Amino acid sequence: MTNRAGGRRALLAVAGGGLLFAAHPPADIAWLGVLAPVPLLWLARDLARHSTRPVPAGAGWGLLAGVAFFGPLLWWIIRFGVVAWVLLVALQAAFVGVIVAGLAGWGERAGRPVAAVVWWVALEAARSSWPLGGFPWGVLGYSQHSGGVLLPVARTLGVLGVSALCVGIAVCIEAALRRGASALRSGAGVADRSLAATSAVAVPASAAAALVAAGVLASGSPPAPTSRSVDAAAVQGNNLELPPVTTRMSDARVERIVDLMVATTARLAADPPQVTVWPENALDADPRDDPALRRRLDEALRLLGGRPLLVGTLLDGPRPGTFLNAIVQFGPGARIEDLYVKRRLVPFGEYVPGRRWLDWIPPLEQIPTDGIPGEGPKVFHVAGAVIGPVTCFESLFPRLVHSQIRAGAEALVVTTNNASFGRTPASRQHLAFSQLRAVETGRWVLHAGISGISAVVSPDGRVSQRSALFEQVVVRDRLPLVTGQTVATRTGDLVGTASQVVAATGLVGLAVARRRTGGTPARRVGSGRVPAPADRAPVI
Repeated sequence: MTNRAGGRRALLAVAGGGLLFAAHPPADIAWLGVLAPVPLLWLARDLARHSTRPVPAGAGWGLLAGVAFFGPLLWWIIRFGVVAWVLLVALQAAFVGVIVAGLAGWGERAGRPVAAVVWWVALEAARSSWPLGGFPWGVLGYSQHSGGVLLPVARTLGVLGVSALCVGIAVCIEAALRRGASALRSGAGVADRSLAATSAVAVPASAAAALVAAGVLASGSPPAPTSRSVDAAAVQGNNLELPPVTTRMSDARVERIVDLMVATTARLAADPPQVTVWPENALDADPRDDPALRRRLDEALRLLGGRPLLVGTLLDGPRPGTFLNAIVQFGPGARIEDLYVKRRLVPFGEYVPGRRWLDWIPPLEQIPTDGIPGEGPKVFHVAGAVIGPVTCFESLFPRLVHSQIRAGAEALVVTTNNASFGRTPASRQHLAFSQLRAVETGRWVLHAGISGISAVVSPDGRVSQRSALFEQVVVRDRLPLVTGQTVATRTGDLVGTASQVVAATGLVGLAVARRRTGGTPARRVGSGRVPAPADRAPVI
């Protein structure tokens, strides 16, 4: 590989990763979501044409692109240690490496545009579920959370459908740039070159326009709201910023947070809402074991005139050394009237996988107990409404949220605790997930953060009453109730599953084709095609 080729590929890799980062908060430039895959598509094509080992080379350059993307996107993880950040970034970047490697291995075979879309979405679906349940942060479709013509596609095809549309448009843009550049180099005169370039880009430009039109037509309309609504309020009471890697579990801090929650709730006393929400970890201890916390809960219920109060709290688990991260409807005396237990827990945050083998690692001392996940969907029937609770990390997983809709939820409440991440972009990125869930489900979402961001999200993804971080504020609105279902909630993760099936079928077909040709596929050299050297055949 020449220095020139290496420099070109490094530039394409870093540009692709950098554009992916800029498409998400904090930069949040949505239109880059359809441009970001272009350098990576170009990189894969370059490797397919000019590298003797395109798959290993694609994995390496793709890994670089992934680091350029996930490194800055997830830098807030550093607050929990550089090692945690490095491991998470490396794991997520590896998926980008596989994307580029797969596209480079496919090369110039027929169906490359479809293969690019399917392979990208299949890998996003894979990292959304593996390992340890997956980590969908940075899925391309989330770049469109702020609106535009592509966001409504989530109503039909989910967030991965938005990703597919973004990649499809990017494929057209890459083809137009490549064909246009080739035409500009081939003409005899300026006029001839311009005419040739215009003609060359016409087909991919038309294809991109057709994809956008198809997306608009496929979006449909959200389910119509009923004539009913619920007056709901989220109490954002925590104004205490924690230094990095500081425990939040001291008794003094737990009581201080509860005092702040009660003080902020007092603003509702003159006109209590039908339902009040205290977000995740408003109580970082089981109030049934603490008379002081029980008194504070009773005070909050008194201020609300006995109306329903849903509280994010930790309850003692069924076994020693375990806990439940729950949203509880409390009655007087900390009596549990109803509860939802978080079903998707954060690995190495709320539990330690394989604790018996890893407990010797010093940083894991910060996680002395393991959360026990809840089982199945669960909704609250309060104030004549059916509310679907979602706790923090769970909002990243469409299938879980959709199950709450199928269980009857007419509105969603997403409670979060991002206080440990300070004023980093983590809270802004988290709100983007609620925007996609609102569009996918056709539901109003009360996004309730104990320290922010709190907001109300409408079924078209628009955000209102957005709070700042670490301010004491109440976000309150009358949420229209919806009973109908969108195509996305009916069909589940159809796009992700289908893409993985098609991708697996393509890999099998590719392997069969390689066996028939003796494992020496042709590669492009100059303007012709010649066999690759047998001793340097790419391994796919």
